Amino acid sequence: MFDRIINILIIESESHEQLLLLEILKSPGHNVFVASSIEESYQHVLENKFVIIFCNLDFPDCVPSDFIAQLQAKNTAKNTTLIITSNKREIVYENVGSNDVHTAVDYLMKPYVKNLVRAKTNVYKKLHFKHERVSQLLESILPQQILHEYRTYGKSSPKKRADCTVLFTDFVGFTRKTKDTDAQTIVRKLDFYFTKFDSIIKKYKLEKIKTIGDAYMAVGGVTEDDPYPAIRTALAAIELRNFVETEIETNKALNRDYWEMRIGIHAGDLVAGVVGDYKFSFDVWGDTVNMAARCEQNSAPNKITISEDFHKKIAPYFECEPRGHIAVKNGGTIEMFYLNTIKSDYSLDGEGRTFSIGFREEIGMKTADFEGIRNFILTKLKAELSDNLLYHSAEHTLSVEKAIIKYAELEMLDAHDVFLLRTAAIFHDSGFLYKYENNEEIGVQLFERYAPIYGYNKKDIADISAIILSTSYNALPQNKMEAIMRDADLDYLGRIDYHVTAKKLFDEMVLHGKKMTELERIDAQINYLENHHEYYTTSARNLRKPGKLRRIKELKLKRAQLISKSNQTLR
Repeated sequence: MFDRIINILIIESESHEQLLLLEILKSPGHNVFVASSIEESYQHVLENKFVIIFCNLDFPDCVPSDFIAQLQAKNTAKNTTLIITSNKREIVYENVGSNDVHTAVDYLMKPYVKNLVRAKTNVYKKLHFKHERVSQLLESILPQQILHEYRTYGKSSPKKRADCTVLFTDFVGFTRKTKDTDAQTIVRKLDFYFTKFDSIIKKYKLEKIKTIGDAYMAVGGVTEDDPYPAIRTALAAIELRNFVETEIETNKALNRDYWEMRIGIHAGDLVAGVVGDYKFSFDVWGDTVNMAARCEQNSAPNKITISEDFHKKIAPYFECEPRGHIAVKNGGTIEMFYLNTIKSDYSLDGEGRTFSIGFREEIGMKTADFEGIRNFILTKLKAELSDNLLYHSAEHTLSVEKAIIKYAELEMLDAHDVFLLRTAAIFHDSGFLYKYENNEEIGVQLFERYAPIYGYNKKDIADISAIILSTSYNALPQNKMEAIMRDADLDYLGRIDYHVTAKKLFDEMVLHGKKMTELERIDAQINYLENHHEYYTTSARNLRKPGKLRRIKELKLKRAQLISKSNQTLR
């Protein structure tokens, strides 16, 4: 359901009209904000992204055209639908369709008619998600730079790029290994690997070009403006290899079949562009592509083979092993190397897992390796958390992280704040590895131990530690990030799966020596929901509080039925 939630803003000075619109718009998919003044509306559009804005123009001393122009100028969201409302027909007609008001696409005359408001809302909501889906599909096909050219000029011209990198991977003996495997299993396994490859390629700001069967192709220095494409490509290749090696070890331990992979990289000039006018695609051409393919074909299982040209660009920073001159098809012989790891002088931990903070800053990379620390702690949670933790499991951690991402989007947090929150989310229950109660401090200690290894600076470590501590039982959030953390941690309280999740928590408590009768469980839930818990963000109050109130009613009904049944038994 989270994926279908939209922010709606009501700009209305009259309280009874606000309440009427709130009642009409009440829906699990609507996160509704209210502004009672023009100044408050400006603040809302600066702090949040709205899909639909109901904008009343009947404020005292309001100049409608100026108000709408200012609202539009301050609105940072794309494709917002502005629905103008008024008691005066002439005000609406004068301002809807004005050349200066690009987002004002519709109007409503007062008094509000329930069915009309809902109909318009549903139409624009569907159009929004349709536009989002089309944009996502286009972004999955074409690079952002190419999309910008199409949107601006209606076309994109081929371009020659210098100093690019091309990376190829394929699985060793793929045809032989899969000849007796059903098609669904093959596709599912390829999807698993390629989805992970996509995330690694994206992390290092490279561009995926295509997959061909079991082969995967990506380039650097073609569509992005970030510096050092060769270094970023080398880091991506190492992470790809390490991921596959981990999967191999896991499958060996479980006595399952495994796939091995080869990687090849070359550097040089490329021609890049879009081909086709029906099923179009972005592609690259040139000898650089051919040489990268030859490097991959001449690589060994779970090895990264690089050309001499690529080696020259990264040699100062990476440990490489010479392979000598190797004959390639239609290319004579070229000198090749195995790319192994980062040199210890440039490694943060001396083990070649990631660059030092100083060097990462020098080459324009993010200093903190979020994906690295996320993989580390999730692996640790999955492997080491007690089986008695039915509620406080790795799955709960992932659920909280997912809720944080959506709440952060609805509350319009910037990328850095989302990074801080997601890090806090994956560590917030890590103290359960060592202690069952009051473990937030231990979670902070665990985070602070490993954060520097993954490039986190002191300021971010302090902020994340505070967010983790904000999940303590009696803590009160001190800022929006801590408020989102608390709401996300207890998001299930307002969800439809509440009773299933609550049962896991009480069953877990039994395994840790806290037994309760069924009536005691119900009373504890009602007491907590009514007297102790509250939501701290507008989004959580809008989206989860109605569900929470329904859960309270359900629990009270269940309590009454249980007592009635008990009394009948006593008779």
